[in-house]
Amino acid sequence: MKYEIIEVENKDKDKLYRLLQYALYDGSQYVNNEINEECIFEYKWFDAYFSDKKRNAYFIKNGNDYLGMVLVNEYLKYNNKGKCIAEFLIMPKYRRNHIGKKVAYDIFNKFKGIWEIEPMENNPIAYKFWKKTIEEYTNNNYEIKTDNNNDIFIFSNEGENYNE
Repeated sequence: MKYEIIEVENKDKDKLYRLLQYALYDGSQYVNNEINEECIFEYKWFDAYFSDKKRNAYFIKNGNDYLGMVLVNEYLKYNNKGKCIAEFLIMPKYRRNHIGKKVAYDIFNKFKGIWEIEPMENNPIAYKFWKKTIEEYTNNNYEIKTDNNNDIFIFSNEGENYNE
């Protein structure tokens, strides 16, 4: 399936927020994240994706269809410079088509340097996805550090031509 990764513009902020709600709902079975009185999942960093130069938000689209979204930022746990994927969503009907892996590769290739990926705690599906994706992308050239019992995959694609 074809797709495009499109940077989210301020005018589409509400669309991104709605997609983010699906991601937060999807993850709520694994982490303690309750809906508020307005029946939405709060995400305290959301507005920063439209004002902070260290944050980037992307839609994943095929024509007019929204396949998902990706939030990337530079707030790392172990390195002073680099990127991490804060939120990643492929809508359920598009999963199992390797779109997630391809999108991850495209995002990694868009930003060369150090990456830290921390799969959602207690989510075995996300952990398996990220472990396999990073193993394949880096040809097993990554390390794992543990922070509060959560594994963080760390690798650098700077100067490398991984899966381009």
